[in-house]
Amino acid sequence: MMPARLSLLAAALLLAACAGPQPATLQEAAELPALPSHWLAPARTDGNLAEQRHADLFKDAELEQLIQEGLRNNRELRTAARRVQLAQAQLGLQDSARWPHLGLGAGGTRQRAPSGLSASENTTSTVYNTGLALPAWEIDLWGRLGDLSAAAQLSVEASAALRQFVQVGLISRITAGWLTLLEIDQSLAISTRTEQSRADSLRIMNLRFKAGVVSMVDVSQAETSLAQAQAAKAQLLQRRGLQENALSLLVGRNPGPIRPSRGLASFTLPEALPAGLPSDLLLRRPDVRAAEMSVAASRASVSAARKAYLPSISLSGFLGFVSPQLSALLQSERSAYTVSPSLSLPLFTGGALQSGLAVAEAQQGLALEDYARTAQTALREVEDALLSFQQLRQQGLAMERIVAASRERLRLVELRYKNGISSYFEVLDSQRQLFDAELQQAQLSSGTYASVIELYRALGGGWEAAPKS
Repeated sequence: MMPARLSLLAAALLLAACAGPQPATLQEAAELPALPSHWLAPARTDGNLAEQRHADLFKDAELEQLIQEGLRNNRELRTAARRVQLAQAQLGLQDSARWPHLGLGAGGTRQRAPSGLSASENTTSTVYNTGLALPAWEIDLWGRLGDLSAAAQLSVEASAALRQFVQVGLISRITAGWLTLLEIDQSLAISTRTEQSRADSLRIMNLRFKAGVVSMVDVSQAETSLAQAQAAKAQLLQRRGLQENALSLLVGRNPGPIRPSRGLASFTLPEALPAGLPSDLLLRRPDVRAAEMSVAASRASVSAARKAYLPSISLSGFLGFVSPQLSALLQSERSAYTVSPSLSLPLFTGGALQSGLAVAEAQQGLALEDYARTAQTALREVEDALLSFQQLRQQGLAMERIVAASRERLRLVELRYKNGISSYFEVLDSQRQLFDAELQQAQLSSGTYASVIELYRALGGGWEAAPKS
């Protein structure tokens, strides 16, 4: 009999070894994207922009105040923090299954059953009990419950990483919205100056028309030019109001005015941005780390599903008092205990175990695909930000030359018009070209700063100093 028991135990241990946690297979490794050794776009590798504090990017007290307000009050970030709390509570619930549960209870049983002395006679008996009860407690011999707890712990870490990713995105969105406000304010200053200039031109044109120097056609052209500048200014005022409302929502306040005191031109840009190495990205980006934790959690769930095929050992018990008389229940001679170990091996479950394992393996495959997609998306976002910064800087330098040339052209055309060489149409065309070039220059400047913020977000910067909500 003893050799048979040893054989059964050896077989169970062999099954446990087969069902235990498995390392990443070659198939899993093949599904992960290969990391490039360097960035395609020009970038410095002697540092990493993400290692800087967000307060050091632009060093503006008003922007930093908005960011801190958003980190305290933004609803999306608070929702992400709630999800972390939910995952922690679920982890506590899962961990509790690994420990015995004790309860204090009392009860009584009255039954009528055949007597042990006579099969033809029934007797009535009453039994009362009170004490500590141990419900069926599964002893985690194979580590199945431990795997489930490990999966829950990894889910907590994934939720925490996703909260950090929401924080990274929030900082970049607030900064980008603030830069858009600066760009609109610069464009409004250009529009206001242009409107005033065209209003002066219309006033002079009316005086020249009354003096018989110009025709009504020139006056109409001046009026059209002024109306166009006023329409552009009204459109910019609309954009500014909408941007203020959007930025107010990001920082967690009701729509209201936001008035930056600094201009967009007061900030400087570096010649190149430090982006580190692509291999650093997988360790830095919170969403990549969250996807990695999800893969590890799914692997632990697969291990737990495999171990569900193994025998389970449970233990139940009772320690207290038992008596046929309620009045004598608590007497010392009525003390009693029971210990009930049990061993069960699933033989037929209607396909439940197979389906559970198939679900766990399918979820693992989904987690691997999500990890690969997230990693490739992160690489693409960094490349896009580096490329945008480089090309927007080149466009900005070209636009500076265009603005300077348009300003000089307007000066020369106005001189030619005053001397009767050029028509007023040439003056209007030169004004329009200068106005459009100045607006495009403001947009390119804002876009270049925005590419810096996008790179900061794509590299995973901005989650170290998370304030307490």
